Amino acid sequence: MTIEKLYEAARLRVRKAVADDLDQDVRRAADTAIADLKRIGVADSWLKEPSDPLIVEAVLSYVKANYSIDTNAYPILSGIYDMNITKIKGDSKYFTAAPDPEPEGGVDG
Repeated sequence: MTIEKLYEAARLRVRKAVADDLDQDVRRAADTAIADLKRIGVADSWLKEPSDPLIVEAVLSYVKANYSIDTNAYPILSGIYDMNITKIKGDSKYFTAAPDPEPEGGVDG
């Protein structure tokens, strides 16, 4: 998944169907989540073109929690993000370089 696709998914996660000036707020929230993942030690290679479901979900849950208008839901939504971060911290693979993706069509190309 490219970063642009991640931004698009984040926009949809907050039920923002129409592109407008507020898209920058969604991008900023996604970028903040990525910066937080870097802060805890996730290797850059996992974040450049995130395809790992746990990484993607962490970013999307952060965006949902921090872009939400419903302040009553914030504790639940931020708890989901925290749970994802805990799972990432518990798996050492995220702190080393991500494996190179296989070329489309399998190993033989």
